[in-house]
Amino acid sequence: MTTLHDEERGAGPQRLDILIVLVCAAVDLFISGYLDGLPVATTLGPDLPHWPVVAVIALTYVPLAWRRIAPWAAFLAVLVPTLVASLVLYQFQPLVGVALALHAVARRCPARRANPALVLVAFVSLRNAQTATTVSGDDSLFGLIVIAAVFMAVLTLIWALGRRERATRWRAQQERQRLLASAEASLGQQRQRIARDLHDILSHSMSAMILQSAGARAVSSRLDKTSEAKQVTDALSAIETTGAESMRELHRLLGLLRTADDGDTAIARLRLADTDALLTATRHGGLIVERHREGTPQPLDPSVDLAAYHMVQESLTNAMKHAGRGAVVDIYETWEPDELHLQVRSSRGLPNGGASVAVPGAIGSGTGLWGLRERVELAGGSFESGPVEGGFVTSATLPVRQGGAS
Repeated sequence: MTTLHDEERGAGPQRLDILIVLVCAAVDLFISGYLDGLPVATTLGPDLPHWPVVAVIALTYVPLAWRRIAPWAAFLAVLVPTLVASLVLYQFQPLVGVALALHAVARRCPARRANPALVLVAFVSLRNAQTATTVSGDDSLFGLIVIAAVFMAVLTLIWALGRRERATRWRAQQERQRLLASAEASLGQQRQRIARDLHDILSHSMSAMILQSAGARAVSSRLDKTSEAKQVTDALSAIETTGAESMRELHRLLGLLRTADDGDTAIARLRLADTDALLTATRHGGLIVERHREGTPQPLDPSVDLAAYHMVQESLTNAMKHAGRGAVVDIYETWEPDELHLQVRSSRGLPNGGASVAVPGAIGSGTGLWGLRERVELAGGSFESGPVEGGFVTSATLPVRQGGAS
């Protein structure tokens, strides 16, 4: 992953780079006055043939084609030969090729390389200024400083544009990473919501189905000893066993959907007032369910109403799975002006030999109470659960007033 402190590497040489190399060499040669076909004067004394010198200078710009894949190396490969050529050749002033290489370093390299590159081009600026003052005949120090400052200002501007582009690209990349992380977090929340809703819906229904088949098997085994009755009993036993296995597999599959981090994004679709159907289905499963209400019911926020519904649902599901037929479940609703105290207390069902006991193999996943606690706390309430003498109790305190959730 590329960051502001890493060197950004792009594609290798492309067809357009051939044209770029030729244009940079041609512009610098034109500025230096080397396209007139005359022999090239040197600071060492003798003149050199024109075209061989032009060809050699053009070759020094070839590393520019690799400025994207190796910007620092390409910069040095252009800077050193052109600087040497400016010291040896009279009137040669490299600028465009060095500026392009400097821009590549500023755009693609970290500060530890981009800043030294700006310092190194100062030597090019100074040498170009010396050449300009020599050609013009102005050997004053003031003229040298002014011309060198002009060259350096141009190169610094090109360097600054490269750094700005790098910073812009880095900020854009950081924003993309932030959006990806946000999308992954949202996906995890969706997975968590799916797992929770599947658990709430399927676990209760399958527990009721298993418990009712177990009760029917116990009743049918006492009717008569005919072969038909035995077939019915065997079929109910198979349904009970298969249902228990399916419940365990369901818990394992739901565990794969759950994630470590979860935000409560569930949409409120159910209310505490909708629990009558749950109570009826639980009574058909062989449990005795009683509702006790004190105070005047009040409207609840959607998230609070949903949490209250799921608390009743999860408590009834656990009672059917673990308490067995004949268990007594008491639901206490205590309404106060600011709070709803909701408690579900279940006692153990019939002992062995009765109609049924706890559903065989219906072992909980541990995610029901965990998710229930999370729902209640996210709704702004408090939750407690645990075994008591002869049974199990879950209780919650939920805010009533609008905006009561923290």
